[in-house]
Amino acid sequence: MRHAEHSRIRQLWRNIRLFMAVWTLVIGGSLVWSLYYQQHGFESALHAEATSIHDMDMAYRYWIVHSGGIYVPVSDKTPPNPLLSHVPERDITTPSGKQLTLLNSAYLLRLVHEDMAHGSGLRAHIASLKPINPVNMADNWERQALEAFKRGSKEWASVDAMDGKTYYRYMKPMVTEQDCLKCHAKYGDKLGDIRGGVSVSIPIDALLRDDRNERIVLIGGHGVIWGLGLLGLFLGGKRQRRVILDAEQSEAEATLLANSIAHAIYGQDVEGNCTFVNEACVKVLGYNDASELLGRKMHALIHHTRPDGSPYPYEACPTYRSIHEGRSFYVDDEVLWRKDGSSFPVEYWSYPVMQDGQARGAVVTFLDITEQLRVKDELKHSQVLFEAVIENIPAMVFLKRADDLRFELFNRTGEKLLGYSRVDLLGKNDHDLFPKEQADFFIQKDREVLASHRLLEVPEEPIKAADGSEKWLHTFKIGLYDEKGQPSHLLGISVDITARKKVEDELRESEAKLAEAQRMAHLGHWHLDLAKNELKWSDEIYRIFEIDPQRFGATYEAFLDSIHPDDREAVNQAYTNSLKNRSSYRIEHRLLMKDGRVKYVEEKCETTFAEDGTPLRSLGTVQDVTAIRFSERALREHQEVLEQALEGTIHTVSMAVELRDPYTSGHQRRVAELACAIGRAMGLDDERIKGIRLGATIHDIGKIAVPAEVLSKPSRLTTIEYQIVREHAVMGYNILKDVKFPWPVAEIAHQHHERMDGSGYPQGLKGEAICLEARIVAVADVVESMASHRPYRPGLGMPAALDEIATHRGVLYDAQVVDACRQVLDAGFEFT
Repeated sequence: MRHAEHSRIRQLWRNIRLFMAVWTLVIGGSLVWSLYYQQHGFESALHAEATSIHDMDMAYRYWIVHSGGIYVPVSDKTPPNPLLSHVPERDITTPSGKQLTLLNSAYLLRLVHEDMAHGSGLRAHIASLKPINPVNMADNWERQALEAFKRGSKEWASVDAMDGKTYYRYMKPMVTEQDCLKCHAKYGDKLGDIRGGVSVSIPIDALLRDDRNERIVLIGGHGVIWGLGLLGLFLGGKRQRRVILDAEQSEAEATLLANSIAHAIYGQDVEGNCTFVNEACVKVLGYNDASELLGRKMHALIHHTRPDGSPYPYEACPTYRSIHEGRSFYVDDEVLWRKDGSSFPVEYWSYPVMQDGQARGAVVTFLDITEQLRVKDELKHSQVLFEAVIENIPAMVFLKRADDLRFELFNRTGEKLLGYSRVDLLGKNDHDLFPKEQADFFIQKDREVLASHRLLEVPEEPIKAADGSEKWLHTFKIGLYDEKGQPSHLLGISVDITARKKVEDELRESEAKLAEAQRMAHLGHWHLDLAKNELKWSDEIYRIFEIDPQRFGATYEAFLDSIHPDDREAVNQAYTNSLKNRSSYRIEHRLLMKDGRVKYVEEKCETTFAEDGTPLRSLGTVQDVTAIRFSERALREHQEVLEQALEGTIHTVSMAVELRDPYTSGHQRRVAELACAIGRAMGLDDERIKGIRLGATIHDIGKIAVPAEVLSKPSRLTTIEYQIVREHAVMGYNILKDVKFPWPVAEIAHQHHERMDGSGYPQGLKGEAICLEARIVAVADVVESMASHRPYRPGLGMPAALDEIATHRGVLYDAQVVDACRQVLDAGFEFT
């Protein structure tokens, strides 16, 4: 106890010293802040005063500048300014004969500044590095400011000494304005030049003395407050020491009694500080000695956090309330915290310590209930787990009382399966829920189970749900018995097999439909077990191969024997490669029938492999495509006849157009030749080139609607005639648009005069809006037209045509098409 006493006293004086240090820092910080704020306020006041004086001066100056100056009577103080002798009407005479002279802004401000310096001690000065008037020459301080203005500074301010006095000096630049040039243009000043500035100097010797006096008062005041605070802390520490010594005696007496009790006990004063603690408390909290707890805030030490991890305010703690409300509390759902930071659940009692009708502290006893909660939680967990299993098992679970076979338990799956809520099921029996015949059957089986002491399995049984639908169940029932062997309950588990039965029925129906579909589609399937070398065919494959299932040796080799000899190697190689590459394959091959007929079949196959790459089984299909192939052959032959007829018709139409325009005879054919050559150079496929050829052959079909005298006119066309000719593109489109060509033939006729920049006709299309075929025909059309003769001019020749498309490459004509055309012509292309 003596050791604890000394420890408390040492802690007390450590705290006093800490408080003294904190108090010193607080007073010091306050002093520093006050001195800074005073100095900042002093400088801000000086700056505000200087700027207001400067702004007022500049307002006068601007008014005078913009007014063109001020005329004043000529006197000894205001004689005519020789520096303004170049200004017209510097001196004037009033009608009354009074002589007036013009004062500019600088002259007038200098006079005002001189009067101001005599009256208030304030100084103001117009300064310049290159003054017109020598009196405006800048001093050293003003020179520094003006140099700073040249570097971009907007103002200059500092404390400076002049004539043995201290001044706060402030200066801003003066910028040359338009009105200033009236006087200053003569001296080389330009608009926007910084020609100087106006400095303001405020005497501050008296202000500095006042500022020093204020600082002395601040320092002295803070020093007095600091000293009083230290004295108060020292006296308080001595008084607290006496209190500690008195308390130690009482604690010694209580400690002996507390240590003899098995419960953990500690006491605390009205401030929440630990006043005593027994050995059981020290041990359960993980401390080595009571001194680690005595004098410390017990709530902050062992009760600072709630079980959920949130902070636990002391004011909400039952021990705090015991002291402040004077009543006892019992709590069994909180935790205390050990020295190592771990927590443990407790139940505790807090009793107020009353003296003279007032609470002077509290005594707290507590027990570690970790083991009790563990056992309780395990029981609760087991119950919850059991209920969760029953509730979530994907089968209907029900429990009936043995005496009246009424439902006592029903899980969620049972509710969903039968369509009744649990409220509607519990307390009811089978007669309350099902038809009498069905209910009698269930009750009979239940009685047999309870009497037999054996498990009963019902693989399939129908049941009517609440909505009238029929469900099929796979049910297990078993009796539950008490210690005397008497039945207490019947437990049942039923699995809904309605979907399974439906799938089984649908599967049987599907298999029958699949067989019929395969027969109708001439599609069969096969399965090859590679390990056993067993091959299985569907019935349809036997029909396709025209083989008797009873006589066919079901092996892969026997399958190859049924294939046409010329295709046998290809089929075997396809299958072998699929095994090697572990991939599926698809192949079409022939079958050679016994009577010499040939069938065509399409075969597909996929193989399943083991993890080590060994092939296990192959699954495949075989479809008889003989009829399809013969139909395709007939269709191709028919299509060739149609295409020949189409080309003949287009050629005839082309000839009809050229008969109306003999001067351009063969033009469309030659354009078609060149357009096809360009298409080939661009890498277009044959089918697309065929469309280009047919479209180019009749691209001018619209000229049928153009009068023959216009087409064959031997001179330049008039504007109206040219407009008529231009209509041939629209007319051609209208003629062809309803013909269902597999190529853009109508668009070629419609767009072959469009240009990439939108300058063409008839729609003014641009770029990719013009189909590629029309862009190709457009270039071929220009080249052929320029190279050939026309009624109104001789042919210009191929060089001129090449120059035209090269010059307007990418502007009027597609760049890729122009490049391909030049490639074709450079390779020696000639019109036939």
